[in-house]
Amino acid sequence: MQVVVAGRLGTTFSYQDGKTLWERARHKETFHVVDGAGHYELYDMPEYVTDAMNRLAPFYRKHLNA
Repeated sequence: MQVVVAGRLGTTFSYQDGKTLWERARHKETFHVVDGAGHYELYDMPEYVTDAMNRLAPFYRKHLNA
């Protein structure tokens, strides 16, 4: 399990939901906070998308490559 969340808390409760998911996971790899980002900024702000993808891409390569 890898969880990537935005670091700036907002009204979506996404950070807390991500934290709860992480805490309940049996097989944990990383919990990554994108500092300064709001939840929706993770979709289209290049600096935040890049930060998230730098964590996600290696994880996907490791676990999804056949």
